Amino acid sequence: MKQFFISTGIALGLALSLSPATAKDVKVGSLKIEHGYAMETRPGQPNGGAFIEVENRGKRVERLLSVSFPKTVSERGELHTMKHENGKMIMREVPKFEIPAGGKLKLQPGGDHLMIIGIKEPLKPGSTVKATLQFENAGKVEVDLTVKARGDIKKHGHDESHHGGHGPMKH
Repeated sequence: MKQFFISTGIALGLALSLSPATAKDVKVGSLKIEHGYAMETRPGQPNGGAFIEVENRGKRVERLLSVSFPKTVSERGELHTMKHENGKMIMREVPKFEIPAGGKLKLQPGGDHLMIIGIKEPLKPGSTVKATLQFENAGKVEVDLTVKARGDIKKHGHDESHHGGHGPMKH
């Protein structure tokens, strides 16, 4: 049995090393969008998280207003924030994320992130998910998010499995 797990681990490691680490960077106007990825999901898990970094090289504030995913991937996308309140980690939908002029927005595990709500099929490591980001000034921008295995994602103070427990969320 131990040999099976070692062999499986080696095969998985090789497969992951052959897949791209993150999707291609996108430049639109003064924005540079990079390090886009989504987290793998388990069978039956209704929701998942996705993460990007947006650098605003412009002279005015930009705002990320929404995210959407193809209907074959999920029912909808939402912008979410996470905060510690009264000793608990609380996640809430927000109407926008601001990217200051000359600044950067980092969406990452344990903090602000993109939610994939009502996932149709499990997101598998090495696959790609398309997302459409709606910005106030730059308009719609399509990005590819590489799906990463849970073990390949650096945790930022909490267990990422919280994305599976929401069920169909209504805000």
